[in-house]
Amino acid sequence: MKKIFILGFIILSTISCRAQTIVPVEKMGDYIDAGNGIPDNTYLKDVNNLLTKYVGTWKGNYQGKDYTLYISKTTSKYETITRDRLLIRYLITSSNGSVLENTQSIPDNSPYIISGSYFNKDLTSYALDFAGKNSQCGNLGTVFIRTKNAANTLMSLGFEPDRIMISEETCPGFKLAELTFPRNNSIMLTKQ
Repeated sequence: MKKIFILGFIILSTISCRAQTIVPVEKMGDYIDAGNGIPDNTYLKDVNNLLTKYVGTWKGNYQGKDYTLYISKTTSKYETITRDRLLIRYLITSSNGSVLENTQSIPDNSPYIISGSYFNKDLTSYALDFAGKNSQCGNLGTVFIRTKNAANTLMSLGFEPDRIMISEETCPGFKLAELTFPRNNSIMLTKQ
């Protein structure tokens, strides 16, 4: 009887286990476009090393501000879905060296960490989700990064704020927040 119970348990365990399906990370955009979500037990994996060229420290200057981006590749798990993505921490200083923004030491799950989302159709740029200080007043949106040369040592960063409704309650005087990254303009960055 004991053997039958153990055998039955093993069979039921085997039937209820589902294999994980590995899908290239560049297919994330297809799931977004389809609007059906990502199937359970899917691993969006960087099998073609498309994320690797972005990993490292990048520096640039735009309108008197110095931008340093620290880009890392990570694997995240959400319930039954696993995915490789980029995380960006940043240090922004004024021309005199004063620190304006610094996310270097905050945890990966902080809303201030820029987190990877998807590649565009031709795989030339990568979109990431951003929510900065005063996000309820408009300082949130999508960051787009794109390497600009064959050696992958030059990169542009663009920012497109989300179109949101703001309220007097959260944004006194309906004043929009100062944006962390310039709207629609590319910051050119060099890999260090």
